[in-house]
Amino acid sequence: MIDQAQFAHFLMLGQAADRAVSKLEKLAPSESLLIGPQLDLARMLPEHLRDANHASEIFRLFFVFENYLRDFVVEVLSSDPALTWWDKLPKDVQDEITKLAETEETKSWMAVGSRDKSALMTYPQLLRVMEHNWKDAFEELVRDRTLLQEARLIAHLRNTTCHMTTVPEEEVQRVRQTMRDWFRVVAP
Repeated sequence: MIDQAQFAHFLMLGQAADRAVSKLEKLAPSESLLIGPQLDLARMLPEHLRDANHASEIFRLFFVFENYLRDFVVEVLSSDPALTWWDKLPKDVQDEITKLAETEETKSWMAVGSRDKSALMTYPQLLRVMEHNWKDAFEELVRDRTLLQEARLIAHLRNTTCHMTTVPEEEVQRVRQTMRDWFRVVAP
């Protein structure tokens, strides 16, 4: 019979071995990524799947943050019933979104579904809209323009991730810090 100390030691050794084995570059990750019933990218391209798993965290952070900013911008700009949120966008942003909407129409055969124009606003456009409407709408809520600057600084990391390049953990921490700064001031 194994006593508890031996069992705990056995578990710790197993966990250490699992961590060491998981770092082997040629070893396929334990989770699958199927592109067909028998085609598993984990077996075919283990290094890329490992990178994808690492990149998924920063992608999820940006997914949440960008959607939060989009909802925040539209909600704030919709608070005045005299004008629609669309009317409060800078002309260049309206033009860019209109072009994106036209592209969406040509791709209607894709199963993306119908998206309103707010869903087409890009991350830099959201920040531009906030800057454009700073005095009238956002100054009282955000209070510090430095938050806009921080959000602009991490835009490069967003683009890096969206263009399928991994981002070092140090930069993931920068994204987390920026989000913490935002949510300390502008709570969701």
